[in-house]
Amino acid sequence: MQSPAKPVSQRRRARIPLSCDPCRTRKLKCNREYPCQNCIARDEQSACHFKGAKIGSLSNARRETQADPMRQRIDQLENMVKRLIAHQPQIPQEAASLIPESPKLGNLVASGTQDVASAGKIVLDGAHSVYQGGDDWYDVLEEINELRNTWDQAQDDRLNHRIPPPQSQLADGSSLLFGQVKPIDRIEILATLPPQREINHLVAIFFDRPNFPIAVPPIIHEPTFMREYHEHCKNPSQANFIWLGLLFSILGIVMLAYHQHGEPPEYEGLSESLFQLYRIRTAQCLLSGDIAKCLPYTVETLRFNATAELNRKDDNRRGLWIMTGVLVRTAINMGYHRDPAHSSPLIPPLQAEYRRRIWLAVISMDNMTSFGAGLPRMLSAICSDTREPRNLHDWELPANAAMDLPPTRPLTESTPVTYLIVKGRLCHALGRVADLTCNPTPSNYADVLATDRILSEAYDSFPPHMQPPPARAAAAAPPQPQEQLRLSYAQIGLGAIYHRAMCTLHRRFLVPAKTNPHYRLSRDRCLASARALLAAQRDLSEQWYRFAHTRQTLTFAAMVVFLELELIRNFPGAEEAVEQPDLLQDLETSVALWEVNQNSCDEAGRQWQVLAGMLEGVRNCPGAQGGVSVGDSVGDSAGDSVGDSVGGGGGVEAASADHASGLGLWGPPSQMPVVDNFTFEKELATVEIDWVCFSVTSGEAIC
Repeated sequence: MQSPAKPVSQRRRARIPLSCDPCRTRKLKCNREYPCQNCIARDEQSACHFKGAKIGSLSNARRETQADPMRQRIDQLENMVKRLIAHQPQIPQEAASLIPESPKLGNLVASGTQDVASAGKIVLDGAHSVYQGGDDWYDVLEEINELRNTWDQAQDDRLNHRIPPPQSQLADGSSLLFGQVKPIDRIEILATLPPQREINHLVAIFFDRPNFPIAVPPIIHEPTFMREYHEHCKNPSQANFIWLGLLFSILGIVMLAYHQHGEPPEYEGLSESLFQLYRIRTAQCLLSGDIAKCLPYTVETLRFNATAELNRKDDNRRGLWIMTGVLVRTAINMGYHRDPAHSSPLIPPLQAEYRRRIWLAVISMDNMTSFGAGLPRMLSAICSDTREPRNLHDWELPANAAMDLPPTRPLTESTPVTYLIVKGRLCHALGRVADLTCNPTPSNYADVLATDRILSEAYDSFPPHMQPPPARAAAAAPPQPQEQLRLSYAQIGLGAIYHRAMCTLHRRFLVPAKTNPHYRLSRDRCLASARALLAAQRDLSEQWYRFAHTRQTLTFAAMVVFLELELIRNFPGAEEAVEQPDLLQDLETSVALWEVNQNSCDEAGRQWQVLAGMLEGVRNCPGAQGGVSVGDSVGDSAGDSVGDSVGGGGGVEAASADHASGLGLWGPPSQMPVVDNFTFEKELATVEIDWVCFSVTSGEAIC
């Protein structure tokens, strides 16, 4: 009898592992990029191999799928431009020769009213609802930038047939806290930490505040942290996620400082990748630790995370503003908005003073990011009674709850908290400026003058060692890189914040000041600060041009001067005509400095081309009045080499983004200059100019 036939065994397909070989060997979670983040951090890119088909071999179907986002971007951009054109108000031809103004601004010039509307609007685009700070052309610029990025990525896929490096897919800080990264196990978190010897060295560099190149708020008590760190080294598995996030945030800031200000040999070529890895680990620790649980160091970790985002070179103002909202709410949730004197039981003086420092660092970030993004701040709706921290050294803070704090030292005596106090007072004034520009109701001119006084008082309170030094003489420009001064970051940063805030506060009154002497103070304040920023440009080394906020501030100041020159042409006056040669000299010097530093980054070169073309347009202006020849007035200036390198007619209007007509102050778009095959019509929208700050409409926002 035959036995029944055995069923044919089913052949199982071999499952292709998704992790790379090194990650599977170490049992680490691989992010499946090529090379993966773990291999980059260990400098083992060559060992990063995946089983199965090669990552770089993309099929035609996948290539077409990757091209779809580019086509969608193009269609979305086309539709947006059509909507903007359809809704643009028509203005008389003669108005095109004036400054770009909205109907409300025109009424302001005519009537001399003291109320200025400055709020933005809500933009609904399909399923998206976005608050725009008073400049609808910002949408167009953002879309064109996204189009360029998508196109570059698609081109790289076709040419190289490989996945772009992880840096091209990095998320901003806000995305890290809202689902861009997923929580991971504690053992994987601990496996990412460098050896203890390296951590000891990096932590020591972080706490060396006098020599550390990044301004980090002094919100961590070093002896307490070091004691906790040594306990962690004895038993790493007992550390909670929030404390680990604090450690990763410290390591990330040090790596960022290495990347931006010089890498030691042992981290050469690794600091940027390690910074990205540590910032991701910081976000993962915050997610795993749950920031709503009010654990110790939650606010400090969020604040250091925001510090790292603030000091990145790219423009991430909106993401940072969203992150700051989370930071402020977390601090309120933990009671930092109430002074420790109201606590029960009583908080020891050491801990109480650090809580005051933390709250000041939080609200300063809120004011600063709201000013930078042109969006409302949270502090205006918060009732807080937390006092300003005292200007004391850490060794003066008693740990015994029965002891009282010593009296504060004068700001002329430098302590680790002096810069935090000075910047906090200045940021308070920035918040007032943000309130004026984001207020949906018209602002009275008296409020503007009151904010001016607050700004001036904050600036006058700077101690001597933090006041900006006298500007270098214009005759010394353009300096060679080896001759440029390396000033204190505090001196340069505080001065730039003050002058930019003063420009933003008063710039909208440049036009009314021509017909109404009541606004003369605003005109003088705005122009003086713009010229001060251009004068400070002479002291900046090349590395400053790599930061988006530096380029935006310098370009904003140049735009204010360009605008004043156009107003002088259209509203000729004896007093203003006297200033015209000095203004042109400032622009010549600034453009020459941009030329010297154009190779610091791609955006610096593009902005030099824009400003050089605009300057040439001023030189060739056929409608200059008062018998002043623009070209002759600066014939002997330091910027003649820049002037000789460009040609064509001007294009000031292109850089001021006229909402009404889109025409240049010096002529229609067809007359815009060409600089080394750089056409304003095709390229200007992708240039990193702070349009939100420079918009001269009455419904503006600031940065």
